[in-house]
Amino acid sequence: MRLNLVFRDAIDPQDFADFAEEAQWVFHGAHPAVESAPAELAWATPAGAGIHLIEDEVLGLIYISIENYSIEGVSERDLIEASGLVSGAFETIAARELIDLYHGESEWNGKVIALMMVAAAAGEYSPGICEVVGEGLESRNVDVRRAAAIASMYTPWDDLKGVVEAVADGDPDDRVRDLAAASLLNFP
Repeated sequence: MRLNLVFRDAIDPQDFADFAEEAQWVFHGAHPAVESAPAELAWATPAGAGIHLIEDEVLGLIYISIENYSIEGVSERDLIEASGLVSGAFETIAARELIDLYHGESEWNGKVIALMMVAAAAGEYSPGICEVVGEGLESRNVDVRRAAAIASMYTPWDDLKGVVEAVADGDPDDRVRDLAAASLLNFP
């Protein structure tokens, strides 16, 4: 299981590191950005949940990914508890709110920003996130389609594969087609 949390406002990574130290999480290291992965700082909770502070230059966001680190397996409750600690210390935005934000935006640039945040929020499969990315891929606005193609790289779910394939094969914009084709590499 993986939970992703998007911060409402930009945060200072040092503030999060201080919070993690106070929570007695064990620091597992800093990993610089590489071509295939964003920069991140990683901790483990005493229960074995992995906490990753991700500085994603592609999305232009810093967000949290909470994952199972323990060999024995971490309960869903432990992941939710870690998520609650983070959300209690930093203001985060729920995936449902991001989905509503996308649907409530009438301007293309607002939809682009919402799509980047939706991509960051994509942890485990979510029908609502799938719907938003799919709608974005079918937008009349090329910038929204580009943002949705990028978001699809974070959501390699079966429900989106057909739409991403169609965009990779037939979008009128070369860049959108290229982004969708690159996204398909992440799909099973």
